Amino acid sequence: MARKKEVTKFKTKTRNGRRYMICRNSIEDHSYWGWPILSKYSRCNNWVEVGPNTTAVLCHACVNKTVGPPDIKGGYRSTGRLRGWQFMKEFVDSEGNVFHKGVEQPKLKGTLEPTKAKPEKKKLTKREKQELKTQILQQMNIVRGNLKTAKFKKDVRAGNVKMRKLERQLKKL
Repeated sequence: MARKKEVTKFKTKTRNGRRYMICRNSIEDHSYWGWPILSKYSRCNNWVEVGPNTTAVLCHACVNKTVGPPDIKGGYRSTGRLRGWQFMKEFVDSEGNVFHKGVEQPKLKGTLEPTKAKPEKKKLTKREKQELKTQILQQMNIVRGNLKTAKFKKDVRAGNVKMRKLERQLKKL
């Protein structure tokens, strides 16, 4: 007949309806998988909030001791290709490899010139935007005045076209 494994019971407390249990590393337990790692550290006396059916718990400090710090890699490394090259209809890298929507086309290698990067557009500052907005609004006032005094149909149409153009510019800001 198989022998029943001896189960270690850890201390528990109940405070304000919440159950707390002492860390598993508070006693020497040679059957525990983490014992060879944690044996060199002093015993832990941290209490951890647990659920009603929990039999043992390992606190965050002891988990950090067993696992160790994470390996942090160097971050983003550029491949030498433009940002978003996978989504371009056609992209040619500096070595002459041709890609159609991110899929390499080996038959076309070296047939096309490398894709050139477009310079980024200068972004307007808040102050520049405000100044541009006031200029457009002033122009709109002038055009409105001209529309009121316009007598001929061609002048009214030209004024409406200018107004629409200024409204589009204003919307872009």
